[in-house]
Amino acid sequence: MQYRAQDIFKMKQLSTLIACILLLGVHAQEYKIKYATDLSRQFRYTESLPVWEELATKTMKSTSPDWNFLRNTVEAAYMSENYRKATTWSALLTSKGKSEATDWIRYMNSLCYMGQTQRVAGVLDTALLKFASDTALLARKSGLESFNQHLSNTSEHVIRMYKKGSKGEEFGAFPYDKGGILFVTNEYNSKAINKQYPRTGQFYTDIAWYDSTKNVKEFKFYQKPFWTNFLYKNRWRDIEQTKSHDGPISFNPARDLMFITSNFEEKDIEGKMKYARLKQRVFKVDGSAFTEFEFPFNSIQYSTGHASMDAKGTVYFVSNRPGSMIKSITGKDTTYSSDIWKTTFNAENDEWSEPVNLGPTVNTTEDEMFPFISNWGVLYFSSYGWNSIGGLDVFMSELDGNTPEHIGAPLNSNADDFAYYVDEETGKGYFSSNREQFKDRIYAFNKPVFKADLMVELKDCKGKVLKNQTIKIKDLKNEELIELTTDKNGKTEALDLRKNHEYKIWFMGDKNLTPDSASFKATMPISDVVSLSTYFKQYTTSLKVLDQNKNPLSDVRLNIYKHNGTVQKLNTTVSGTYAWKNEGAERVDSIVANLINHEDASIIIPATVSGNCVDTVNYTLTLLDKQDSEYIRLDLVLYNFDKYFLRPEGKVELDKLVKYMKSHPDLKVELSSHTDSRGSDKYNMKLSKQRAQSCVDYIVAQGISKKLITAKGYGETKLLNKCKNGVWCSVDDHQMNRRTELKLITPEEQELDNNKLGN
Repeated sequence: MQYRAQDIFKMKQLSTLIACILLLGVHAQEYKIKYATDLSRQFRYTESLPVWEELATKTMKSTSPDWNFLRNTVEAAYMSENYRKATTWSALLTSKGKSEATDWIRYMNSLCYMGQTQRVAGVLDTALLKFASDTALLARKSGLESFNQHLSNTSEHVIRMYKKGSKGEEFGAFPYDKGGILFVTNEYNSKAINKQYPRTGQFYTDIAWYDSTKNVKEFKFYQKPFWTNFLYKNRWRDIEQTKSHDGPISFNPARDLMFITSNFEEKDIEGKMKYARLKQRVFKVDGSAFTEFEFPFNSIQYSTGHASMDAKGTVYFVSNRPGSMIKSITGKDTTYSSDIWKTTFNAENDEWSEPVNLGPTVNTTEDEMFPFISNWGVLYFSSYGWNSIGGLDVFMSELDGNTPEHIGAPLNSNADDFAYYVDEETGKGYFSSNREQFKDRIYAFNKPVFKADLMVELKDCKGKVLKNQTIKIKDLKNEELIELTTDKNGKTEALDLRKNHEYKIWFMGDKNLTPDSASFKATMPISDVVSLSTYFKQYTTSLKVLDQNKNPLSDVRLNIYKHNGTVQKLNTTVSGTYAWKNEGAERVDSIVANLINHEDASIIIPATVSGNCVDTVNYTLTLLDKQDSEYIRLDLVLYNFDKYFLRPEGKVELDKLVKYMKSHPDLKVELSSHTDSRGSDKYNMKLSKQRAQSCVDYIVAQGISKKLITAKGYGETKLLNKCKNGVWCSVDDHQMNRRTELKLITPEEQELDNNKLGN
């Protein structure tokens, strides 16, 4: 790759003047050494290589070889991309000379470029025998398994040469919104005569345009003037290009920002060498107008470029600025690798956030470059690190903290593979490679598009679809959160999925419905539906109190103990039922039931009911009859005819009531007396009240507060049969209506239907 890492991030534009004045009396050998050294210092490796080869060949024949001649020969061959010679001279240097650890690294890199990867492991083992503690060699050893795995990696990319027949080298294709592609080429000699890049001897790079569809189109003479084609051919002339390298180029998704990498006109001097660092140029695009504005992270102290912007305004760029991974430290000098950084552009105020290094999950101590962020948020980049199989390889990262994925063959090769671009929706894209005779060329590719989508349906536990409900879906790999709404059929719209991404899907629930969630991993192309089910959370709780024969009991005192510490006292209705919403601070914890002539009973109410699929949760509480010895038989509370004084047998039963009330001191009782219809209505009312009062007086005399018991006389107003005035009835029929009754009184202001649910 002529325009490779050393070109991009160590680009040195040097004066072409070479000290060539020979001092009289200087030996020819010394002159050749100085001449070759000066050429190499100026990065004119294509010119220095034959001189170093001559010196190396000669020194090998001497009795005391100068092994630096071989080392300089390897460097010149390697840097001028003559990897065949670099391999040959590296073999000589490492086998016969006083080699250094870096010589072995360059030897292995040259073997990879030549496709001789099977030799790398053996060469590495030999190197470690000589330099067992060298960190670079040890790192190479630890990555050997990954390296071998990358050699066997394959992808589904189908590649082809995109543009043939060019005289120069080309790379970095990027689709142009006016059709075709913009790319980088060194085919033209623009701006200056014999304007050449010293290291390669070729022209500096320019940005060009090419449209394969128009290339085959027939034009009339007046549509394609000869002189235009002759002077400009495919050169892109929408902006003024510089006298040095221009490119690569990219646009943001909205096509209103353009990024071009170029060289500084100003040169930074280090020692006696002049370095023209890379800078990132940024343009606002408005139709055919391009307005350049500052990229604030440029500096002549280091290189910056290769920007790629996503739809959110995040720009990924490459720089060897301080803070990048450290490649080497020599004395007080620190050399940084070319790392990928990111910053965010705020278009409202034209401000950039502070740049952030992507860190060791993307960057290595080798060079990473040519980042491209796809429309799916996948970062593609090229790297000499990550155990590449030769030169630059293309890797992908979803920026999730995992190790970047090697794309594999046929896209990656033993040569430099870089400048990857893809439209994820179509699977079409471009990349560049120098796999053919180590000349940069643009390749097009197609890769299968992963098509998988997912709908979510929401139903309650009875199978009823739930519409207008929010479903949340989180991509666990990139933390992206999406909210969808169910339609009238309880389903969301289809969500496109990413390959091998895992998704968390959930319905948050609401005050009435419980939440539900599911997980889904997209491993194959499929259209799938994930079903979520929800249960009732805010349900009605119902308690029915029954006697031992399963009949409902009315007027049962319910002592309702709530979660907030309060106690509510209610009586059941004729149906024996009490219902309520069991929620919030007043949630019911337990209930104790009291009823005269029945054993007390209690129930604990669960805070929630798991898997509840009913609107009402029903509980039953059964009250057992008391033992005969404690059973209060009010039918034995009898009176002499036309009298209201208690008889002895009646007092025995009332004593049982006194005992019950003392054991339940909070109960309030109504004792009522009834007569038959014989006698006048007025008289019977008076007599019933007197009889009831006689019972109450007796009970109060036994130590029960008169506030807890009330006497009621109903006369003949609540007959149990047809024996009303004027109707003949037997003695037994009339006896049925002469009775005494007990009833627990509902506490004041605590009605059973206080929450409108009791029935």
